[in-house]
Amino acid sequence: MPWDSEAEASTLARADACGFAKDRPLKIGFYWTDGMVTPHPPVKRGLQIVHGILQDTKHKVVVWDPPSQKTAIRVHVAFLKADGAHDVHKQLDLSGEPLIPPLQGAFRLRDPIPLLEYQDLTLQGKAYNEAYYDYWNSTSNDDGQLVDAVVMPVAPHAAVIPGKFYEAAYTESINLMDYSAAVIPVTRADKLVDVFDHGYQPLNEVDRKNWEAYDADTYDGAPVGLQIVARKWEEEKVWAIAKILDTALKNRSEGIVR
Repeated sequence: MPWDSEAEASTLARADACGFAKDRPLKIGFYWTDGMVTPHPPVKRGLQIVHGILQDTKHKVVVWDPPSQKTAIRVHVAFLKADGAHDVHKQLDLSGEPLIPPLQGAFRLRDPIPLLEYQDLTLQGKAYNEAYYDYWNSTSNDDGQLVDAVVMPVAPHAAVIPGKFYEAAYTESINLMDYSAAVIPVTRADKLVDVFDHGYQPLNEVDRKNWEAYDADTYDGAPVGLQIVARKWEEEKVWAIAKILDTALKNRSEGIVR
């Protein structure tokens, strides 16, 4: 069918999203880190919790190693700024609300980018989407079963401290491809468990800033969520898998997500 190989094709034939897991185990990709910014200890523990639940319930879990999110965040951020932030300011002017300080530099008013530059960004985004789609299709090579969805961080931290949001690639890439996603609550940061790793060696400057922003006492009790991601047009599938995982989490903790 066209949607088996074309990233932009609509999946007109929908599976029974609420019953697809009844006759076989789910196959879930697990994205521990994007290799650019490492998740804080509470997020890592949240990933470990969901990973353990999937294994305990006999679902298949595979390592997710897609095309680098470095390309996705570069292209998506360029799209956000393409009109010179004029639309952002137009919306803000309706209420008189100012830009929050962390966004004032990125979304200062400027001239829109040239049309040919925008066209080139479109082609780069399309190429990334196709490469990601091809990678997803390759997940059936070993056992004949495609990955149903991917579990990954929403961000490299729990509920963020204002002014210390340094990395958005975990959602930028999903937004660029218009993939389906849902976020489920998994746990809360615990200062007695999620201790700061003083021996961690940052991967780059952004990773260093993000890692040094983690303070176990400050983050204690902050909610940790993870996103469940499927491909474009697969909202029903994401919703069904999110319900499966959310129910498993509640059963694990007798109704208390901690």
